[in-house]
This record gives sequence, structure tokens and C-alpha cells, in this order.
Amino acid sequence: RRRAGPSPPQRSMLERYKVTVEERVNLKHVHRRLQVVAKLLIVATFVEDALRMLFKFDQQQQSMEIAGWTSPALHTLLPLLSLAVQSCGALLVLASSGVGGEVGCYLLLGWCVWHPFMYGQAGNREFVLETATISGGLLILLSHLLLLRTKAPLLGESGPGAVGTPARVQAVGRVLLVSFFLSFALSLAHAWAVSLPLGAGDGPGVWGRGTQAVELVLSLLVLSLCGLVVLGMKSRHVALLLAAAVFAAAVSVTAANVVTLLLHSSDTFPVEDTAGMEGVEADAATIADHQRYFFFQSMSTVGALLLLVVHGPGPLSADEQDGPLEFASEKTVA
Repeated sequence: RRRAGPSPPQRSMLERYKVTVEERVNLKHVHRRLQVVAKLLIVATFVEDALRMLFKFDQQQQSMEIAGWTSPALHTLLPLLSLAVQSCGALLVLASSGVGGEVGCYLLLGWCVWHPFMYGQAGNREFVLETATISGGLLILLSHLLLLRTKAPLLGESGPGAVGTPARVQAVGRVLLVSFFLSFALSLAHAWAVSLPLGAGDGPGVWGRGTQAVELVLSLLVLSLCGLVVLGMKSRHVALLLAAAVFAAAVSVTAANVVTLLLHSSDTFPVEDTAGMEGVEADAATIADHQRYFFFQSMSTVGALLLLVVHGPGPLSADEQDGPLEFASEKTVA
């Protein structure tokens, strides 16, 4: 009597759903399109800033003076440098997936380091951390380009235990990627928690047990999500969730600000989130320019998160330490 062979392993409902989706949807095409969208978004802030340099050059000269640069020559040279570096870097990233794309990443990374000092914003924590998040996305993109050029697996050429340069670059990129979101979300959690009346002695502006509990829960949630990205555990799913949250927040805040500026176009508004301009009020057009800049910064943050969704966490992670994950549509039948 012949013995029956081993039964195939049972799949969970989620795994069966994923297989069904992958069989019906060409994930290769989705992957390529998402990669293009991510690259467009991550360079959005650089393109917008370069165009601002070009069309509002006189205002940028004034900004250099406000930032503390005393030489009139630097008031002209620094905006020109900004225009050249950002436009060339963005074009190279978009136009090339080879050495040109790598050069573009290096240019934009260098600009990210120099940017806060040029505008005198090195002491602005929010400004610096958002720049760090965009730098993390650029590092993830750079690691992918390095991998394509060397044609070497992320695990390295010297054996399964070795880790190559692309993997290290990608791991550093993941750490930087969550820096702004972590700080910003924790700040929002604190501000929201202290505004909730959650018991005797609690209320707006009052720090009590109830508000501490809310802040603790929100902080642990954010720490958990960011920790998953850093460790590379379900990082694609978490990055997609964070990208959706940042996108929704940016669109809603921008829409509200646009309505406010349209209804009060003749009024002046305080300049916020800009070091050195505390207490300064500006007209609606200037505030709108600031809001547009912050919107594109947020879109670049979304692009950085989507790059992690596209390229994955790499071997220095819990998810892909044995190699990158494959889609069902990409597997071949032996």
C-alpha cells in the first residue's frame, strides 16, 4: 500500500489573498510605476526650490541677507549655487538609473547637508530632521543604483555572511528615513495629549495623569512603527502606512491654509517654523510661498517612504536577511 505524500503547507487567509492579488494584477508594472512616482516625489522639493531661485531671485538674495551672510557677492552666488546643484541633481536622478543617477544622489545629499547652514536653520530641529528624512530616501535610492551598477547581490560577493556597501547604505537610509516623522509625531502627540480633558485636574494646558497616558500610548505606537522600519520588520507595509499619513496630512493642512489665505489675502500672518523670524509677520503671498515649500517637503518625505516600499529593507533587516522578497508574478516555474 502506497503512503500518501506530505500535504502542502496550509496558507493563512492573508497569504491566500496576497497570492490571488499577485496572480490577477501585474505587480511588475505596478512596481515600476511606483518607483517612478517615488523618484518624482523625492526630487519635488529640489525642483520647486530651484524654480523659486530662478523666478524669485531677488527674494532669495534678501533671504541670504536675513540668514546672516554679510557679503553682497554671496547674496548672489549662493542662490546661483542652489539653482545649479538642485536642478542638475534632480535631472540626473530622474534621467538615469546608472552612474548619472548616482552622481545626482550625491549632489542632492551634499545639498541636504549644506541647506540648513545656508539658510541659517541649523538650529531649527524640524527643518533639520525633515532634511534628514529626505536624505534617508536618497540613500535608499543610491543603494539600489549601486546594486544595479556593481551587479553584485546585496549580501556581497564574498559569501552569504558578507554584507556589501549597498546594504550598509540602505540601512543608514532607513535610520534617517524615520527621523523627522518620529520627532514630528511625538510633538503632535504631546500637544494633543495636553489639550484633552481626561479627568480631574486635566485640561487644556494642564499636565495630568490622563494626558500622560494618552501621550504614552501615542508615543509607543509611533516608536513601534519607526522601530519596525529601522529593524526592517514589515517595513514595506509600515512605510506605506506612514506615506499615506504624511500625504493626507500635507494635503489637508495645505487646503486649509489656501482657504484661509484666499479669505484673508489682505491680512498679515506670523511666520512659523522658520528660525530667526520669530514674531515676524508677512503678507499672504509670502506665507503662501512658505506653505508651498513645506508642502513639497512633505511630498519628498512621501517619496522617500515609497522608495522603501519599492526597494525593500535589504539584507540588514529582519524581513530580507536571506535575500529580497519576490512577488508571485516575478517567480518562474522550474
